Amino acid sequence: MITNKANRSRNLPNGLPFVYASYVNNRNVGQVAVIDPDGDEIIQRLTGFFSPSAMCTDPSEQKLYVTDDYLNRVNIFRLDDFRPLGSVTVGTNPVAVFVEPSGKKAYVASYGDYSVTIINAVTNGWIKKLSMPSLQPGVLGRPFAFISNEKSPFVYVACKRDNGEDYLAYIGIEDDTVYRLDFELPLAFDETRNPLVIRPDGSTLVSLAEVGIAYFVGHAPYNFNSTSLLDNTVSGVYLDNNMLFCTTRENKDYLKVFVNLKIDEDRNITYGNFIELSSYKGQDVIRTSRSQTYVGVTVQPTLLPTGGLQVIDVKSLQYEFVALDVVGDMTFFSDEKAYVAEINSVLSIDLATMLPQNRIQIGGNDITVRNVISGYSNQSS
Repeated sequence: MITNKANRSRNLPNGLPFVYASYVNNRNVGQVAVIDPDGDEIIQRLTGFFSPSAMCTDPSEQKLYVTDDYLNRVNIFRLDDFRPLGSVTVGTNPVAVFVEPSGKKAYVASYGDYSVTIINAVTNGWIKKLSMPSLQPGVLGRPFAFISNEKSPFVYVACKRDNGEDYLAYIGIEDDTVYRLDFELPLAFDETRNPLVIRPDGSTLVSLAEVGIAYFVGHAPYNFNSTSLLDNTVSGVYLDNNMLFCTTRENKDYLKVFVNLKIDEDRNITYGNFIELSSYKGQDVIRTSRSQTYVGVTVQPTLLPTGGLQVIDVKSLQYEFVALDVVGDMTFFSDEKAYVAEINSVLSIDLATMLPQNRIQIGGNDITVRNVISGYSNQSS
């Protein structure tokens, strides 16, 4: 049982305590539902889309960015009155959007044409479109995930390649220059989940894949190494207390948890502690609550008759499992509630009781909920 029950206070930035759910119907028309957690009710629907998908807020949570993977653009909204601020054309099939921690620039990954579009997050205007570098002639990288933090001068990009040898790139936040990270061993990413985590002090970037590779990033990425301890990891969150939680591949029933995993200038990988925390097969989305009191992992049905949400108390490493029939995307609202997407609804879960609370119907039976977010993250969802 979880010993530290949820903090019921709502000290949220700018008084904007909302949850955002993107959805589409079978007529290729979509919207974003704005959910007020006070009553678990939809208070606004953001329009102007055919196929809204990936979303993020800026660090101040004053703007919402929503990609449209049919119109190939990103729409931007104010979050005090939900007024549209405009749209920016991006590359084909945008799959991820991210605002770097200073709040000056936004980045959109377009999987279809191997590009990243950079947007001025102050003026909401187009800055530059970057093609991802190739490791071999004619074999480009399809970007699909971002990460950065306050200590890093770069935004890091995970890229898939058609020949199966995936790689990382990094973009200078100040000069908008893209570089390729060279490494000795090929990576194998699952492009449905973000494989990148970064140590809070900005010194170490960790790639989670078949072969786990940690890069020393300092002022320039120039050193790397690998460790078998990261084998079979897929996605993760690196907390401010220097704990790293990693999901594992679908046939594994444990999470990997590291304390202070890092690489030094001599390419030595060190850590303070490592455990395998019991979990379930079919691990999918991993998120942390705003205060990082909890880590949540969604579980897709494999051997179990149902899936669910595993909620871990970071301090005690005890956890609860909330069984659910349908498990889609997931987010935390403060330390009060978690929200899990179903097919055409979003379910709120009370973190004080660890019980499902309210089912918020997003639309009719012809709609599908895609993504659910609440709050800013230093990694794309």
